[in-house]
Amino acid sequence: MKLITFIGAGTFILLSAFVIKNENNTGAKSLYDKKWMLRKIHTDSGVHELVTKAFIKFNLETKSAGGNGSCNTFGSSFSITNNNISFKNIFSTKMYCEGVQDTEDSFFKQLGKVNRFKLKDKNLVFYHGDDILLEFQSE
Repeated sequence: MKLITFIGAGTFILLSAFVIKNENNTGAKSLYDKKWMLRKIHTDSGVHELVTKAFIKFNLETKSAGGNGSCNTFGSSFSITNNNISFKNIFSTKMYCEGVQDTEDSFFKQLGKVNRFKLKDKNLVFYHGDDILLEFQSE
């Protein structure tokens, strides 16, 4: 009888952990295995629509994100709980690129402020509170 109780309790704990893990990643599932192309940067001076090669990709296994800022490659660790997201330890190569440096600088600055995201179809939007910071579209 004790063995059956022990097995039942163990099964319950494992299933609970699985449910909690899935709840913490709600909406994030379709974030991975896609290349998200940067389309708009929102700053205090307005919305800047872009035609650039800047993108971000997410790796679930390593909890890392990275891509291209328009000129330089970059990387970061990130954490997701429900629709909250934060990027830590953002780093990049340091080449200066005429014509796109302002875009890249704004992209990295806004990325550091992100605390929430929304996914809808092929669109990914990063927010700080209720303010839109960055908009992406998957390929």
